Amino acid sequence: MKTKNVFLFSILTMSLIVMISYFTEQKHVQKDYIYINGTGSENSLPVSLKMYEIIEELSTKYKIPKHIAYNVAYMETRYRGPFDWKYNPYLTSSAGAEGPMQIITRYAHRFVGRTVTPKELRTDLEMNVEVSMKMLKKLYGMYGRWDLVLGYYNTGYPQVNEYASFCSNNKDYRKNWVSP
Repeated sequence: MKTKNVFLFSILTMSLIVMISYFTEQKHVQKDYIYINGTGSENSLPVSLKMYEIIEELSTKYKIPKHIAYNVAYMETRYRGPFDWKYNPYLTSSAGAEGPMQIITRYAHRFVGRTVTPKELRTDLEMNVEVSMKMLKKLYGMYGRWDLVLGYYNTGYPQVNEYASFCSNNKDYRKNWVSP
C-alpha cells in the first residue's frame, strides 16, 4: 500500500511539474484545455487530471478493478488518461445519460441519497464517478461477473455485449491513454 501511495504521489507530482512548466512557457495555449471550473485560470486543474484523481480514489474505495473503472470512462466519454488535455466529461447522451460516466439521472438518486438534477450530475465529476462506482459495486454483488455487470451498466440488462467484453477483458487500459 505504501508503494502504491508513493507511486501515485510521484505521478501527481510529475504531472503538476509538467503542467506548470508547460503553462509558464505557453500561456496562450491554455484556451485549448478543458478546466474544472471552466475559466482556464492558472488556479484550475485540467479536468483530465482531476478525473484521474477521482477514479483512482473511488475505484479503490469501492473495490472496483482499475481496468473496469477506466474502461467505463473510456467507453462512455472517451477518457484517455491524465494527460488528455482536451477531454470533455460534461456530456449528455441521446438517452439522457449525464457526465463522465454517463449516469441516467433517475438511477442516481438512490446512490446519492437525495434528488439530483441532470446539470448537477453532469458537472459534479466526483458525484458522477462515485455513483458509477456504487452502481458497479452493487451490480457485481448481484451478478458476480464483471462481463454481466458491464452489460447491465451499458444496456440495463445483464448481457455480454461488445461494451461488456471490451471493459472486462481490456486489462491494458493505459494503451488508450494520451502520452505526456
